[in-house]
Amino acid sequence: MTMSKKSVRRKFTPEFREQAVKRVLAGHKAAVVARELDIGESLLHNWLARYRLRNGAAALQAEQAAELTRLKRLLAQREEEVAILKKAAAYFARESR
Repeated sequence: MTMSKKSVRRKFTPEFREQAVKRVLAGHKAAVVARELDIGESLLHNWLARYRLRNGAAALQAEQAAELTRLKRLLAQREEEVAILKKAAAYFARESR
């Protein structure tokens, strides 16, 4: 094989990358999407990884923050219930003497 053909690095717009990634996230196989778009499968996986880092981290943080808030509220409610039960138990212990 001769080196007469020079490898030309193609440039892809951010919109093209995002559409390719969204197709994979919608359930299409990465290999099929890469073949249809005439790009390397590893390139598409790199785009997916970057997309997940950018968008997944923010979504995960928001989801975790909401879950933390919910759990703190639940813990406070349970602590209040335990305090009430302790008072009731102490009251009935005094009454039974």
